Order: sequence, then structure tokens, then C-alpha cells
Amino acid sequence: MKRFIVTKAQLNEYIEKKRAEKTFWRIVENLHQNKKSLNENVSHKKVNQSVVDNYRRKNLINSRVDEMLQRHHIINEKQEII
Repeated sequence: MKRFIVTKAQLNEYIEKKRAEKTFWRIVENLHQNKKSLNENVSHKKVNQSVVDNYRRKNLINSRVDEMLQRHHIINEKQEII
């Protein structure tokens, strides 16, 4: 078994990265669930925007999560659903 020695800064960076990934995948899962369960009469764009706004209101979207959402073309620079 190998042992790795990491600094506290490296560990904190790793933890922040994993939290951002977890939040990103929860948002994607909610968006996918909305797409599956809502009927055609409801605007998917508005519902998905409300999901992103709820995460932003709870301060769960930080710069890393925002960057991941933009990289995967879910939101644009103005924080609007594409």
C-alpha cells in the first residue's frame, strides 16, 4: 500500500473540488428529472432556471460550479439556462 504525503492546502483544494463536482451533478440530476417528469404544458426552461436559481440562493453555486455549468453548456455567462 502506497502512502501519499500531501499538504493541508492540497487537501483543502481536493475537498473543494469534490464538493463542487457533487453540487454540479446534483444540479444536472435535478434538471434531468424535471425533463422526465414534467408534461408538455410546463416550460422546461423556466423550471430548470428556477432549479439553478434555488441553488444560487442557497449559496451552493460557487465559482467552480459556475465554471462547470458553463463548460457543459447548461448556463451562459449571464447565469441563464441555455
